[in-house]
Amino acid sequence: MLKVDGLTVRADSVELVHDVSFAIGPGERVGLIGESGSGKSLTALSLMGLLPEGVAASGMARLGDRDLVGVPESRIKELRGRKMSMVFQEPMTALNPLMRVGAQVAEVMTLHGKPRHEARARAVELLERVRLPEPAQIARAYPHQLSGGQRQRVMLAIALANEPGLLICDEPTTALDVTVQKQMLELIAEVAPALLFITHDLAVVASVCERVLVMYGGRVVESGPIREVFTRPRHRYTEGLLAASKLTPRGTRLPAISGSVPPAGRFPGGCVFRNRCPQATPACETAPELTGDAHAFACWHPAD
Repeated sequence: MLKVDGLTVRADSVELVHDVSFAIGPGERVGLIGESGSGKSLTALSLMGLLPEGVAASGMARLGDRDLVGVPESRIKELRGRKMSMVFQEPMTALNPLMRVGAQVAEVMTLHGKPRHEARARAVELLERVRLPEPAQIARAYPHQLSGGQRQRVMLAIALANEPGLLICDEPTTALDVTVQKQMLELIAEVAPALLFITHDLAVVASVCERVLVMYGGRVVESGPIREVFTRPRHRYTEGLLAASKLTPRGTRLPAISGSVPPAGRFPGGCVFRNRCPQATPACETAPELTGDAHAFACWHPAD
């Protein structure tokens, strides 16, 4: 379904994403996790052809037999919304406040050739599919008249409108309360075809995905089946993320990864995590390769 090999993203001379490679098979659900600033969203935007001006991608990314990197915008537009779709973190910035909800769902279909009257009828069906109450009434509403959870369901309906083979979700439940978040995650797991799910919440990705990529400093530092990576992490960064996500007894200090994510272009040479890693040695001044098959990691001093 999707194959990415050596994907690199640059802004002028600053490398933001370095040599990222992974694949997603038909029906497979893959999580992409890491702290803010790790390069997760840039990876997704490069696949969708939505990188901001002055930022460019290189390497290979292919959806089926169609290239996604280094091709004209017109070719990406043919695929975007039809073969692959994206659900963004904040629906109020993605939805048009001046258009009724049903018209926005229908517009995605008319742009790809569906007759307007068919698209409008299908829009109501899609709003019902994402479990919105009274979908015909919701279709006539404006985005500001809906709750945050309802707006996010509208974004999911738009993403599913042309039955794409790949759905990319970028932090789609961050702004939702716990109950609505759970409902949204169950819905995504039910309706998504192949899925790339981006989040910093380890519990969320564990509930939706079968496989995970851990990203830091614009690089994939560990990858493998969710159960294997989350119960037996090998990279020290993954180990730190998992320790910081565990529940601790009241009064006990929550484990935390020391320091903070550096700005783009300020990560250390060699292992990009070495300035925050308590196990770092002079060997870490050389960048480790991602090694392993089903469970791969890039660390000179892997966790036991």
